[in-house]
Amino acid sequence: MESGASSSSLPPDPMSDACARFYRTHAELWRFIGFVSDLALRVDDMARLASEAVPPGVSGRPVGGGAQQTPSTEGAMARTLRGQRHVFLHMVLARVVDSYLAYLAELTVLLAVNNPRALGPGEGVPLELLVEHDSVDEVVDALVRDCVFQLASSGLEPLERWVADRFGFALFVEDTVRDRIARLIEIRNLIARHRGLATRRFAGSDREGRVRPGQPVELAVDRLFSDSSLLARSVTDIDVRASDQFDLPRATTPALPIG
Repeated sequence: MESGASSSSLPPDPMSDACARFYRTHAELWRFIGFVSDLALRVDDMARLASEAVPPGVSGRPVGGGAQQTPSTEGAMARTLRGQRHVFLHMVLARVVDSYLAYLAELTVLLAVNNPRALGPGEGVPLELLVEHDSVDEVVDALVRDCVFQLASSGLEPLERWVADRFGFALFVEDTVRDRIARLIEIRNLIARHRGLATRRFAGSDREGRVRPGQPVELAVDRLFSDSSLLARSVTDIDVRASDQFDLPRATTPALPIG
């Protein structure tokens, strides 16, 4: 299979369990998005049909016709969804990026369980982790997950360097892919910690100069689809290369097809 950002966003075959879980979550999320959009349109259609079935005056339509009788091409539900699209798109992006980070955490857990010494003596284990979990594998899982998300909260570079230093593995082979994903993680962090509002630092890094500090970060639907596909392709690329380098265990449950 071809690796790299240009590869298909379909799941690799074979794949790790971490990769299969990412793709199942990915498929579930986009099915939910389709459901919400379809529901809004169906509710508007039902309201329009019900309004047309009731006599004028009773339904709220004026008696005697006129320009007001022409139904709106966009219903109330669709207008509401469009008006709140930045909230909805922020939720979707945060979910997609969190799923991506969860994949990186689960992949790192696989590497750490197979080579626990790679974590190094500086990786302190909090006492509460030892008390809460029943096995070394569970402690490693919790420790690595916390570490990955904590590193990601500062951006992609610390996480990328941490994985490379401990396991000798490069998360990315193309700078353009790394840069786009770093930007997505930065937006995710703004959503999580700043209500999705742009900071001065984030606005200053916008090359097109369209971002304003204190304003919601604008997301476009088509770009969100593209970014989501990019993350999926990155997972495929990472999983193929990591499986080749570390001989990762194969998935026991297949990923659901995306469509």
